[in-house]
Amino acid sequence: MIQYDKDGVTLFYNDANGQHVAAGVFDVDRYSAMLTVRGDQQQAARENAQAALNYTGVLANAQISVSAGKAGMELAPAKPLQKIVSNTGEVSYAPFVPVLADLVIPKTVPSGGIAAPSVDKQTIMYNMITAMFRKAFPDA
Repeated sequence: MIQYDKDGVTLFYNDANGQHVAAGVFDVDRYSAMLTVRGDQQQAARENAQAALNYTGVLANAQISVSAGKAGMELAPAKPLQKIVSNTGEVSYAPFVPVLADLVIPKTVPSGGIAAPSVDKQTIMYNMITAMFRKAFPDA
């Protein structure tokens, strides 16, 4: 990402080889090009934030319908790609990092099947209390 140097005027970035590439205001062509690329990078960051926010909203709405049992994976929105502007101005697209969330399909019991037994916490507690009582009062 192209940044302003400590002096607040000079633009710089570090290339793939770790070389410090800079342009001052008196290097008009290079400075203008770097300033344009910096603007493109900032615009891409804003677009990526908006795309992720839009996807999250649409996914939340789809998740409500899926959780209510109204539909399945066909409601899942397509994941947007992240726009990347390199320091030289080349534009590319890649999956978001960190990865955007997916639609969660709730597990259902097939019709006619037997549901898995749920944990009966009251029965467990009763059995524990009864065991403690028997241990404390073995003659009772």
